[in-house]
Amino acid sequence: MTNTIKLLCSDIDGTLLNADRWLSDATISAFAKAGLPLILASSRPPQAMRYLQEGLGNLGEALIAYNGGLIIGKDGTIIENNCYDTQVLSTLIPHHTKHSYNLSIYSHQHWFTDQEDEWSLREINNTRATPIYQPATESLDFLNNKKLGIHKLMCMGAPEELDSLIALLEPLYTEKVHLYRSKDTYLEITPKYIDKAKALAVLLKKEYNFGLEAVMAFGDNHNDDELIRRVGKGVAVKNATPTLKSLADYTSDFTNKEDAVAKAIHKFLIAD
Repeated sequence: MTNTIKLLCSDIDGTLLNADRWLSDATISAFAKAGLPLILASSRPPQAMRYLQEGLGNLGEALIAYNGGLIIGKDGTIIENNCYDTQVLSTLIPHHTKHSYNLSIYSHQHWFTDQEDEWSLREINNTRATPIYQPATESLDFLNNKKLGIHKLMCMGAPEELDSLIALLEPLYTEKVHLYRSKDTYLEITPKYIDKAKALAVLLKKEYNFGLEAVMAFGDNHNDDELIRRVGKGVAVKNATPTLKSLADYTSDFTNKEDAVAKAIHKFLIAD
């Protein structure tokens, strides 16, 4: 296994980070000992990933943001940009004005939300990113004026309000966006035909001389399914979904809070 794996790829939340939402010493040490390139692949925006690269000692490495919506190369250039137009946001805003869920709008490095509430404060704490607070209509105007597409809309709030929003959007935009419910209170709206595996394949073709078969990847949730299924060695942490575990080559006996990734690296890549 040591000779066949040439690159590591990891999800972040629920996979890589510990209970303090940081990198444990064991995790940092395991990646250093493995001595392989590491690509972070997450639903996060890029600015919420770079401080983790710094902690891992690989700041400047390529990364996959927005679940494959934005692929950024080693030199900081955009390898591929997958987003959707602002029509979805235009449709969503009237619904949002009648409800209390938080609406967060992501485009490249921009994060807009209209209020400081428990949801935005939680995201700030979890990702160390900082939003611009302004009405959604102003964010829509900004994106239209700058001719920027949307990488992700994230709606956080009461489950019944999100159910209502899905009922509105799904019939209208079934071919344009993917409505991803990471939990009852979280709805992520992303471009339809993207995933982390497709993004990693594009990145490897651009910057490396091998394919997915030479990658060991780590994940925990539905947005990791294709990545874990397609790489050479797919690892699910103990707290992963049943579906992801069924797709993985190996399921850890440990959760992300118990250094599952570090222990898998030692098991497969580091000789005792």
